[in-house]
Amino acid sequence: MSEDLDKLISDAVEKALQGDMDVINNIEDRVTRSKAKAALVKAKRLAKAAIAEDAPKPEESKAVEALPAELSLTEKVSAVIAKKFPNTIESDEENSHIQMKGKNWFEIAQYLRDNPDFLFDSLQCVTGYDFGENEDLEVRYNLHSMTHNHAIEIRIKTDRNDPKVPSVEKVWRIGDWFERETYDMYGIVFEGHSNMTRILCPEDWEGWPLRKDYEVQETYHGIVVPKVKDGWE
Repeated sequence: MSEDLDKLISDAVEKALQGDMDVINNIEDRVTRSKAKAALVKAKRLAKAAIAEDAPKPEESKAVEALPAELSLTEKVSAVIAKKFPNTIESDEENSHIQMKGKNWFEIAQYLRDNPDFLFDSLQCVTGYDFGENEDLEVRYNLHSMTHNHAIEIRIKTDRNDPKVPSVEKVWRIGDWFERETYDMYGIVFEGHSNMTRILCPEDWEGWPLRKDYEVQETYHGIVVPKVKDGWE
């Protein structure tokens, strides 16, 4: 019985660390629930210690300090990424965002989250963008640091005929729904996502509604699309 209880608590803590606190909050037994919460606090403490041990070496952490003070945060982040992950910055012409290749995006995302100079622990938004028929699609990410209270935007272009970008769902758990919505609206596949399915449209819906070349299907399971609005207005 004790082993079953330990496993229940262990599984609940693991899911809570991934962002699903309901697993612990829904434990009916008050004592077991309290033990699970205590185990969660301990697990978070150990996780922070592990991150501290894996933090960049002093010379790497000082990379930002070595940059000219007049540079914006976007320029500093772009410069550090370009040095640590060569050939991944697409363009540094814009100061409002970082234009990046999809290569190594998952590793870069982890680095931006964990590097003490940045600590982008909050993924606030993921959205798609269509540059027009026969043009590329693009994914845009808005990152924010709760610790440093600063923010940046990352943009990654992808071929509209085979749109694929590495998933960052495992870096920022909220990326799950963000990426599924972007997939649903633009057809961009986030490789490595645990459940790459539609989230707004039915699974058998035809096409990607926010693409500029999207054509609404005439019917769906015998229902006319769009609905006739005569007499509504």
